[in-house]
Amino acid sequence: MAKYDLRNNESVSGSLFVDTTCIDCETCFHIGPDIFEEKKNLSVVVRQPETLQEWQRAKEAILSCPTNSIGVKEAPAAFRDAVVKLPRTIVDGIYFCGYTSPDSFGATSYLIRHPQGNILVDSPRFNAQLVSEIEKMGGIDLMFLTHKDDVADHKKFREHFKCRRVIHKDDLSPDTADCEIVLEGSQPTILKSNLITIPTPGHSLGHMCLLYLDRYLFTGDHLFYNREEDKIYASKSFNWYSWDEQLKSNTRLLDYHFEWIFPGHGGWVHKDSEKLKDDIRKIK
Repeated sequence: MAKYDLRNNESVSGSLFVDTTCIDCETCFHIGPDIFEEKKNLSVVVRQPETLQEWQRAKEAILSCPTNSIGVKEAPAAFRDAVVKLPRTIVDGIYFCGYTSPDSFGATSYLIRHPQGNILVDSPRFNAQLVSEIEKMGGIDLMFLTHKDDVADHKKFREHFKCRRVIHKDDLSPDTADCEIVLEGSQPTILKSNLITIPTPGHSLGHMCLLYLDRYLFTGDHLFYNREEDKIYASKSFNWYSWDEQLKSNTRLLDYHFEWIFPGHGGWVHKDSEKLKDDIRKIK
């Protein structure tokens, strides 16, 4: 639970606060972009919620924070009345799960409603409320693990939903050795109708992206989105395998069409395909 006596003094005054245990995972930025911002490499509250909808977003940020660093000192009525809606619709058939895990540094997970069975992209925390809502949506058929960092509670989701987990052989670890579908090599794989895996080594040796309907690209930790600068970027500092290979993987992505990018961190973005690709071409 967030502690008010550890409150970050960069936040504006009021009941909603972020304490200094924040790890700057960026989860709260895309849940409440008008409420939270980054200052001095930590999340802070820049404006107190006013409407019921804003308090709803604040409550979702509290539940989704991987380190329990967001809290409310004196909960107003609007906070108590706010109803959490997670998974939350981003665009038709694509949902933000919330409930990020400290085991994956607060990485975002997404749910795809697919006519041949739903897909969970990377693992959130195994939260009872989240699980109940996913059950109502038809459960999970596949869990696509983009890479070894963001597997979090994958075993609990497997046990509950009996879903098959997909991972690349080069990112296997003792924790994921029993995954049901282990892909190999550098060629794309069709998992379901209009659902293609694209190997993108770089951040890790076995990193993969997932493309759905030639429109939605799930990039894990391969590509990120900077909301303030409104651009796609990759991190050379957080690259565990090979930056040169990551740049080669970027070139491979240019062969595909996509209009949305759903990263593991920094929120999602929707632009013309060529504008997204222009950002990717500029990564050096």
